[in-house]
Amino acid sequence: MTKFYVKRMGQFALLLFLFSACDSDDDFMIDTGAEKVPEPPKEIEPVGYLAPLQLPDTIKLTYGEDFIGKLPEEYQSQNVSFELQFHSENIEISSEKNLEQVLGTGIYVEETTNKLMIDSQQLYPNNFSSSVNGNRLPEAYEVTLTASASPTYLPVSKTFFLKIAPASVQIEEMDNSMAIPFAYQMYKDSDAITYHLSTAGLGLENTKWQLHQNGRPDQKVILQDNKVSFAEKPGDPDQEAEWTYDLVASLERNGFTLATRQFRIRFIPEIKFLYGMYYADLNLTIYTNRLHIPLHKAYQSSAPQIYPEKYKKSFSILSIEKDGTVFSNEEEIISIDPETGQVKVAHNHSLNAGEYLIKVEAQTTTGLSFKTTLTLIMSQASEDNHEH
Repeated sequence: MTKFYVKRMGQFALLLFLFSACDSDDDFMIDTGAEKVPEPPKEIEPVGYLAPLQLPDTIKLTYGEDFIGKLPEEYQSQNVSFELQFHSENIEISSEKNLEQVLGTGIYVEETTNKLMIDSQQLYPNNFSSSVNGNRLPEAYEVTLTASASPTYLPVSKTFFLKIAPASVQIEEMDNSMAIPFAYQMYKDSDAITYHLSTAGLGLENTKWQLHQNGRPDQKVILQDNKVSFAEKPGDPDQEAEWTYDLVASLERNGFTLATRQFRIRFIPEIKFLYGMYYADLNLTIYTNRLHIPLHKAYQSSAPQIYPEKYKKSFSILSIEKDGTVFSNEEEIISIDPETGQVKVAHNHSLNAGEYLIKVEAQTTTGLSFKTTLTLIMSQASEDNHEH
């Protein structure tokens, strides 16, 4: 009896347990409509850094020049992205744009060719103030380039400085190889010459020419577009003394200098060049440029006069005519001393009697050249050997 009773009691307890378990939805029922929570992706460990950016610490350009910096070749297969940061003060360039926008246009990465590009004509030379708003550009543009290929590679960065110098303005009528080009201008021709400013290879869109006169401006210098000319009676009021105009030409955009050049124009009195004498105090000129000399004999003329004499440099024969016809002078019987301007006739037996018109050119220290003539009338010497 006891064993049977115990067995029944155990079965009864099991039924009670099952019944109570089935009556509880929370504890026993399975919600088949619930979404499964995805397992988080395995974290990818970077395999190392990208190849370093091999760029100069400082890039120096003249406005108009471009810079192309080649980036590591493996970047093109590593899904690299780039970011440029500009650390200079974000000053206003114009009412339409600020410095950061300008830098973003002129400095960029060309991903298709894997190169850092700098187009200086989209930028401005450093350390100049705008004549429009007074804002000053920094001494250098500080730029950071960052290359990223997350999560495979750790990023790399390179900070560099960009310095842009202004281009050089060209004065077409001067020797631009000189540090400060200059030209001499005679007072009498002051209204007949114009100096032209240019900047070969530079775009002129939205630019403006400016001209600054060092010293005390006298309102005699005129700038129109790219042309420099002079008003009536520039320089010395009496037009007797040398007078130098020290000028600075600039090409500007938004008031900032793009190209510049200092140059000088020196006004001088009229230079006299003649065979004869000039007396400045009397304003008297005596010509001795038509001379009779013996045929076949050696001869040497007096030196011509250059006034003011300090401008004298060298002399040469341009041409010779005999009685109105070109004389070849193949034997060089007629010559000139390049330092003094004295015309010489060598002893000879080939020249014929007649008038020999010699055109002589004088080069001066001013770079200006002047021309005059000397006529030698050759005839058979008289029996008394008297020369006329």
